[in-house]
Amino acid sequence: MKALPERDPTIDALAPESRSRLATIWAQRAESELAAGVAFAAVARELRELDADPVVLELADQAAADEPRHAELCLRLAAAYAGAPAATPPPRAVTLPEHAGAGDALRKHLHAAGMCCINESIACAFIEVCLDDAAGPLVRAIHREHLSDEIEHARVGWAHFASPRVDAATRREVARWLPRLLSANLENWRSRIAWLPADGIAGHALPPSARCFEAARAAVRDVIIPGFAHVGIDAAHAAAWFASLRPQ
Repeated sequence: MKALPERDPTIDALAPESRSRLATIWAQRAESELAAGVAFAAVARELRELDADPVVLELADQAAADEPRHAELCLRLAAAYAGAPAATPPPRAVTLPEHAGAGDALRKHLHAAGMCCINESIACAFIEVCLDDAAGPLVRAIHREHLSDEIEHARVGWAHFASPRVDAATRREVARWLPRLLSANLENWRSRIAWLPADGIAGHALPPSARCFEAARAAVRDVIIPGFAHVGIDAAHAAAWFASLRPQ
């Protein structure tokens, strides 16, 4: 990781109320990143149990190691906005989705699809739209670092499903589950975005919440559904599901 700027004049110039709100948001983001590390460690274990390709396992292990560093970056921003050190949040228990009705092996494949292909690809789109709205050097540097890693985290899933170690029967089952996976992830992102300021805070990587959610929808339409088709998973039902959604 490159050295980060020591000061950010755009933070120094921000009104105290906005600084306090952003400090709270970034402290909460730190907690989410730590939880993501636990989830990625679980996905990495499951991929080993599936005898995934060694390249996939290396990417998954790196992703699990990256998330605590992301939490540190979030705490760095929380401290910059608060003007005081930010406490590391306590760890919280994380459970992966049960996917009732799926067998044990399929459930593990679905975790890779949901966590990596879908969630991390949406995260890339979210960070991109936030980076577009970031003006200060510290805020921009941290978002660039985070985005670079999230791209690699999404690759865990894409590389796994592109691998010949995923058989045709599994690909058919994952295709059948895609609408449910996409719906659950979009609803999760809707909830996460809902507590952000509706009008955003201009220049501080916090665009209006509607713009953030539209970026999530666009990622599903333009990246994720075509991505599954690209790695040999029939995405026709997923595309039909997305087309049936009402405009936001």
